[in-house]
Amino acid sequence: MVSKRKVCFTGPTRLTLAEDMLRNAGCVLVMGKNADEFRSFRYERRELINLIGDAPVVFPSGRDIIGADILDSCAELQAVVKSSIGIETVDVEAATELGILCCNSPTPENYLGVAEATVGLMVTLFKRLKLNEAFMRANGWREAQNRGTLMVGKTVGIIGVGRIGRNVAKRLGSWDMKFLGYDPYVSQETVAPLGIKMVALDDLLRESDVVTLHVVLTKETRGMIGLRELKLMKPTAFIINTSRGPAIKEADLVRTLNEKIIAGAALDVFDEEPTPLDNPLRAVDPTKLIMTPHIIGTNPGSQDAGQRMAAQSILSILDGKVPDTVVNPLAIPRWKERFCS
Repeated sequence: MVSKRKVCFTGPTRLTLAEDMLRNAGCVLVMGKNADEFRSFRYERRELINLIGDAPVVFPSGRDIIGADILDSCAELQAVVKSSIGIETVDVEAATELGILCCNSPTPENYLGVAEATVGLMVTLFKRLKLNEAFMRANGWREAQNRGTLMVGKTVGIIGVGRIGRNVAKRLGSWDMKFLGYDPYVSQETVAPLGIKMVALDDLLRESDVVTLHVVLTKETRGMIGLRELKLMKPTAFIINTSRGPAIKEADLVRTLNEKIIAGAALDVFDEEPTPLDNPLRAVDPTKLIMTPHIIGTNPGSQDAGQRMAAQSILSILDGKVPDTVVNPLAIPRWKERFCS
């Protein structure tokens, strides 16, 4: 049984729900930089190792990279727990080899919020809402060439048919649209009840009127959509990314939009966040590109639920139990051997 109940928070969490739950359960919290100091701060490797120290659990901020060197240098570290779905800032493979558990927090409030936002972005693109608002604010009125597109009968291509991708299909299920899916880890039988037809990636790109990405960031998904893939799409098609920025090669998307190879795009995620002021995406015609600051699926409920789930995972680990949120189950035997014997 684990005796120490120390948890390291590397940065501000915006909400204190997880902190309060852990303190009330008798945990000692090691706190990193506060919100004012953290705005442009990055830990050096040794600073982060020293901060984590002998804490059995680290609760990293979204900007902290918990790489193999950090994991290997913290001998007492049992788990890395995040209050979000994405866990690509953690070297999960190295953690697995060391017997360190990695946990995320896939709450319904989180993945349903992203699914809802994705549908909203589709409507905005198909109905050309940004173009018409800009036209009207410039004293224009309705023009035939500014009309939107009927969504009935259009094909939605879903790349990554997990919780979010499936819920996008559920929400559009009564809209008389067609659904194509690409996900090497999902079978046709699993998604058939949603009306999703699983196809090869190239076929999905060629046939879809809108493509939406819902992938985790891995070696396979990093840069999976580049110039070659974008050129496969219809010139009238749109692409949406509310998953992880590096899944799309930004320079190729800029070229594609500027050269009118596709009709438009919507991004809530970027290669570098916050995205720099000189990012060429910012210079793309704003009526063709919607950009939001990695917030569109977030809501107060998702933040509360994510922190609550993370705190519950941490308490389970400190009690020597494996939480349901572990994303690297292959680490469990080694974890038990190292910390529970």
